[in-house]
Amino acid sequence: MKFTQLILLFSLTVFQGFAQAPSFNFTKSEVEANLKYIASDELGGRRTGSVGEQKAAQFIAKSLRDYGVRTAPGYENYFQNVPFANILPPTSGEFVIGKESFKIGDNLLIINGKDIDKSLEVVFAGNGWVDETSGLDDYKGLDVKGKIVVVVTGLPDANSPMDVFNSMKRKQELAAERGALALIETYKIALPWPFALNYFGKERMELSKPADPNNSIVYGWALEKTPGTLSPNLNSSKTTAQLKIKAGPVQQIQASNVIGIIEGTDENLRNEYILLSAHHDHVGIGKQGGAAFTPQDSIFNGARDNGIGTVALMAAAKHLAANPPKRSVLILACTAEEMGMLGSSWYAENPAVPLENTVFNLNTDGAGYNSTAHFNVIGKGLTNVDDELEAAGKAAGLAMLGDPAPEQNLYERSDNISFAAKGIPAVDFAPGITEMGEEVFKYYHQAADNADSINYDYLLKFCEAYTLAALKIANKTGKIEWTKEGEKYRK
Repeated sequence: MKFTQLILLFSLTVFQGFAQAPSFNFTKSEVEANLKYIASDELGGRRTGSVGEQKAAQFIAKSLRDYGVRTAPGYENYFQNVPFANILPPTSGEFVIGKESFKIGDNLLIINGKDIDKSLEVVFAGNGWVDETSGLDDYKGLDVKGKIVVVVTGLPDANSPMDVFNSMKRKQELAAERGALALIETYKIALPWPFALNYFGKERMELSKPADPNNSIVYGWALEKTPGTLSPNLNSSKTTAQLKIKAGPVQQIQASNVIGIIEGTDENLRNEYILLSAHHDHVGIGKQGGAAFTPQDSIFNGARDNGIGTVALMAAAKHLAANPPKRSVLILACTAEEMGMLGSSWYAENPAVPLENTVFNLNTDGAGYNSTAHFNVIGKGLTNVDDELEAAGKAAGLAMLGDPAPEQNLYERSDNISFAAKGIPAVDFAPGITEMGEEVFKYYHQAADNADSINYDYLLKFCEAYTLAALKIANKTGKIEWTKEGEKYRK
C-alpha cells in the first residue's frame, strides 16, 4: 500500500471517529450554573408547595421554553397543577377494647380520619382484602356498617413492608365502601414500631381528591402488647370498643409538575413517547424536612437528590429539542417525590399524552454518588434497553452498574414506579454508587448536600450519558418492552 493511501486511510479513520463522537448542546459551565441555582439557599430546600419549589418549577419551565420544547397538547403553559392536602396526624387519642388501651404515641398510630368519640362494635375481617379474580372476600358475611373493623396488616400471602404500604389505600377504600367508621390494622411488619411512629406519625402530604373515601374513615395501626387482644375471636361474640380521636389540621396546597413535548421525526414512530422524568422537590428547611441539621446550616438544598437528576433532565431536553429523535419525547419534572412519588402518581392518573402511547420511562433520581466512573441503572435487567443504556454510558466515559442495594427496594422508591405500576417499561438512571456507605449517607437528606460539594466534571459526564441514553432509546429499532425478569409489571 502506498504511503499516500495509508495517510488517506488514517485520515478517514480519524474523521469517522470524530463524526461518531456525540456533540451535545450543553456545557460544563451551563450544567454547573443550573445546579447551583436549583440547589441554592434561595430555593429553601424546595419542599413541596413552598415558594422555593415554585421557583424551581418556574426555572425549569422557562428553560424548556428557551430550548424550544413545546407545551403539551391542551396546555396553555408548561405547568400541571397538582392538588395536595397537608395533614398533621392527631397527637393524642385512644382506642380501648376490654382491658387493653391503645394510645397515640405509644402503641397506636392514627394515619387518617376525622374527629370521633364513640363506643362502637368491633368486627374482625382477616386482612380486610377483596380480590375478585381469586374470589377472596374477607368481608363476606360480615356487617361492618357503623363499626370498627380490625384487620391484619398486609395481604393474605404477602406481608413485606412494601406489600403493607401498597395495600393501605385500597384497604381504607374497601372498608369505607362497606360503611365502616374506622379501620385498625394490627401491626405485624418486619420493621421496628418506632420507625412506623416516626415515618407515618409526622406531617405529610397526600393527593387531594374530591369525595375520597379515605376522608370519611379513621385509619391506623395498633401494636398488641398482649397477643390476641385484636384477633379473630372478636367475631365469636359482640365486642365493643371506645375510640376517641381528635384529628389534626388539614391544609390545601398547590404544586406543579412541569411538562414539555419534543415531537419525533419518524411518521411511523412519533406517536410513541419516551417519558423522561426527574423530581425537582426536596425536603425543605430544618425539622420541617424531618432530617437532622446544624445551627450553621438548616437548609436541605438537595444538590444530589435530586438536583443532579433535574439538571440532567434539562440537559437532555435542550439537546433533544435541537436534535429530535424518531420517537417523540415527553419531559416531566415531577413535584412531591419526597412525599411518596405523589407528583408522578398524579401524572400517571392524569397524563398529558395517553399512557398507551407512552412506551418507556427513563427516570433519573439518586441518593448521591461515591464513584465518578459509574452510573447505576435501578431496574437493570427488567427491560430490553440495557444495551442502549450501557452504550450511552460508555460513550460518556462511564461504566454501568445495577442496583447497589436490592434489599432496600430502590426501584419502588422513585418516580419510575408510578409508570411501571401502569405497565410502562421503566428504569431509574442514577449517579454512581458502588455501595450504600458513608460517602452516600453523609449527604443523603442532609444539610451538607450543597452545590459546592459536587464534582462538575462528573456531572457533565452524567448529563451526557443520560441524554445519549434517551436518544438511543428514542431511536431504538423494534418494540421497547419488559424482559422476562420484568414480567411482573406487564399489564
